[in-house]
Amino acid sequence: MEEQRPYWLSEAVNALEKKYFPEGGKVEFHAQAVTAHAEEPWHSMDTKKRTAILEELCGIVSSSGHQVVLFGIAVEKAANKEPVARAFEEICNRFDMFLKRLYAQGKTQRGLIIFDETRYETRLQTLLSHYRDTGTRFGKVKNFADVPFFADSKSTRLLQLADLVAYAIFRRYERSQTWLFDKLVNKFDIEDGVIHGLVHLTRDHLTCTCPSCLSRRLAQRAE
Repeated sequence: MEEQRPYWLSEAVNALEKKYFPEGGKVEFHAQAVTAHAEEPWHSMDTKKRTAILEELCGIVSSSGHQVVLFGIAVEKAANKEPVARAFEEICNRFDMFLKRLYAQGKTQRGLIIFDETRYETRLQTLLSHYRDTGTRFGKVKNFADVPFFADSKSTRLLQLADLVAYAIFRRYERSQTWLFDKLVNKFDIEDGVIHGLVHLTRDHLTCTCPSCLSRRLAQRAE
């Protein structure tokens, strides 16, 4: 997203919090926790209201215009020995490709990747340094301003929205549940009919009918 957008997205999530929790108190929106409703404030909330909250969170993302573009990687673990490293390589490459397109349009911006805190922090920082110096399997990444940064999702609404996107992708590919994913799919980076921002790393890419795999096959047939 462009640098002006985080403030307005955060404000929209804060307004959603005030709508459903007018009594106050900081609420962290984690999609899995909302769905599981094992703990408060979700445990005592009825399904209809919890569903409405998730849909409205999706609406905040989907209505954000061209200033917000999504990237996501779905990894079939059986087909990838190092799923974390492979997914990170792909998302760095896809984001770098996007920034290159902006550069060609005269928008000379650099990019930052911010993660929720994870035990992979040191490894991911090392990997990106390697991608910048030596390259990925797709070539060097040249448009990042710095190494990845890590933050506590409790302190930033943007990571809570990123969690929502990741959860929607997981439910689509792991559980074949599309109701959240379908509300977000049009926000993934797309060019000439190919969804570059969504990658499905699977052995069945020649027959898979997910939006990512299908868009690539249709583009190849059109060439």
